[in-house]
Amino acid sequence: MFSPSILLTGVILSIAVIIYTMGGFGGGSIFVAILLLSGTAPSQAAVFSLLFNIISTGTSLTRWRIYLERKFTLFSVGSIPFSFIGGLLSLTVQEYVLKMVMGVVIAFSGLFILISSKPLANIRLSILHIIFIGCLIGFIAGLTGIGGGVYLAPILLLDGISDPKATAATTTFFIFSNSLAGLLARTERMHVILQNQILLLLLPIVVISAIVGGHIGSRMLSREKVKKIIGAILTGIGLFIAFYQ
Repeated sequence: MFSPSILLTGVILSIAVIIYTMGGFGGGSIFVAILLLSGTAPSQAAVFSLLFNIISTGTSLTRWRIYLERKFTLFSVGSIPFSFIGGLLSLTVQEYVLKMVMGVVIAFSGLFILISSKPLANIRLSILHIIFIGCLIGFIAGLTGIGGGVYLAPILLLDGISDPKATAATTTFFIFSNSLAGLLARTERMHVILQNQILLLLLPIVVISAIVGGHIGSRMLSREKVKKIIGAILTGIGLFIAFYQ
């Protein structure tokens, strides 16, 4: 039997993921945030988040791949190896340090979402700039167990991509590749997937909730309004995780 606290976590996570995916994001950041708040160890939360990202974005790629622009796959050229390196480094970081880093990253992801809700300057990026940005985001994503899509979206807006389908395709591919590299770097911790009942309960809930949220967001609500709400929530949660002892 699952404890009431785990069931409550499942309900909260389901609601959060529905709201999050209404804004057009994968849900990895909020997944990590809620697991950390429920008492899950940062290293385990990272494994769970990466697995969820792989499942959700892997499914989405079958639909979005036709809109993927070749130039912007170069973000992943830099991000994949550095995501793996970040994942390896996370194995040597103490839990309290990793928790603080995760909190700060989640808070910044909220700020990035708020920024990306507004039109930004049209700046053209060279191929070297794209690869370098991919390296930086990939390392942070691998270290914290977050796919990195919330960091890439504002960059795509800065680069002048206005087509939402192309943006969705690029971030989906980016999150998938980073999450796969980050999870492979954590091979020695893969056993927690089968041992932790939280994951066994929450994984199908997360997948179903993401489908529901995506349907509602694409057909019924303004994505920009939902993004602002998500950004504010993630910023607050991230700061709480980082600095609350």
